[in-house]
Amino acid sequence: MSQVNAQIWSFGSFSLDEASFDLTRSDVSIQIEPQSLRILIFLIRHRDRVVSKDDLVDAIWHGRAISDWAISGAIKAVRIALGDTDRDNRLIKTIHGRGFRFVADAISRTPETASAPIPTVLVRVFRSSGEDIALEYLADGLTEDLINSLSRHDALTVLSYNTTKALGDGVPEDIYGVTHIIDGSIRESGSRTRVNAAVLNGTGQQQIWAERFDLSPESLLAGHDLIADRLLAVIAPDQVRPARKRRGTVNSQAYDAYQKGRYAYFRYEPPAFVEALSHFAKAAELDPGFANAYAQQAYCRTTLYVFGLPGTDSTLDAAEGLAREAIRRDDNAGLGYARLGWVLGYLGRPREAIAAFDAALTRDPENPEAYLAYGETMNRLARPQDAGPLLETVFSKDSFLPPSWEFPQGHRHLLLGEQEVAIGHFQSVLDRVPRFVPARVQLVRALWEVGDTKGANREVVWIKEIAPKYSLSHSKRMFPYPVQKEADALTTALSGAGLD
Repeated sequence: MSQVNAQIWSFGSFSLDEASFDLTRSDVSIQIEPQSLRILIFLIRHRDRVVSKDDLVDAIWHGRAISDWAISGAIKAVRIALGDTDRDNRLIKTIHGRGFRFVADAISRTPETASAPIPTVLVRVFRSSGEDIALEYLADGLTEDLINSLSRHDALTVLSYNTTKALGDGVPEDIYGVTHIIDGSIRESGSRTRVNAAVLNGTGQQQIWAERFDLSPESLLAGHDLIADRLLAVIAPDQVRPARKRRGTVNSQAYDAYQKGRYAYFRYEPPAFVEALSHFAKAAELDPGFANAYAQQAYCRTTLYVFGLPGTDSTLDAAEGLAREAIRRDDNAGLGYARLGWVLGYLGRPREAIAAFDAALTRDPENPEAYLAYGETMNRLARPQDAGPLLETVFSKDSFLPPSWEFPQGHRHLLLGEQEVAIGHFQSVLDRVPRFVPARVQLVRALWEVGDTKGANREVVWIKEIAPKYSLSHSKRMFPYPVQKEADALTTALSGAGLD
């Protein structure tokens, strides 16, 4: 938000200061996610008309393909922050078939003395230069490291990793209020890794600062911290750096192996998890105290077990053991508890799974992926009523969600008997991630239950093309419902549509 155009809006007991990006009620600051605040600002600025879903997609999501569920979730998050959840909605009305409108009386004023806005930072994904395509995993890891490091400072607002990935190299719309863009590249230079980093203004047209860093394999982690410190000094020079949050390892080689594993498993393809597992195992070997390396092995082994790939585990004993080992190595790391909850959900042990996820969120309450795994685990335990609030929280934490993250919402609606709604969610996922097998499996059931047998048959053909060895036994591993009615419904649909 440019300082010149920034306004202070007053409506009822609320005050919204665009420059400081602060929402208060009766002078008490309200906790609200940055994306939700951007939506509220947009609605207030355009309160003279109905704002369509397309308007929101263009302004807030940069024109990216966004499902109706994501938009509805965004509006709901704003209403929750404002306490506007009554049936009559005093502040934001839904105009059915058209969009949304801010209906409260709002008065604006320009601050008499313009204070400096809190910097809003976009860290673009660092580029891997020239022929060094193999460095992409390291560039991706550096980007996420910088986002995590900078976002720990109250003096900065930093766009999330998912938002960064979605925006790409484009310049964000004004509604994001971006004041600084961090841009950079990474390449090999002899035995060293050369990182070029630059700070640009919010339009990307002016370079404010640039520096080159030559890192040895041994100085990789220290180098990431040095880059973050230099960026902070440029963007918010008056800030004193707090104690550094522990990354999980001080071994650069273990960190490098871990980043290779993350880069592999984010491809979300079954064979990629074999590769990821080997990297995470290497990371744990190099640093036996690296808790997250054990936790990620548990996740990979669970995925491979679910798909039943040749040579993978016949039980989840090893996966459970690795998750518990992660917790033993570092009880303060939330990832170990989240992965344990995921494994226990597949094992049909609801009380233990819930306790593990609650422990994960106590340690890392801002992690949307933990809420997502918790919600989908409730689905797999045939408890969609418990999944709902968890999945809504996912959106409030980060509204630029990867396409596959919409699947649990479809799964929840299917279990609630809302097949048509579920079909919309599954198709939205598959439009963007065609090889996402869980969505195709559940789409078969949804289509079968609404009487579209041809559509269900067609999806089974797709499943066999994507995963030729996928069978009914695999579906029981993937969705181990403890409620017989749900297990029978899935099996009936899949077998009826031609899966054996």
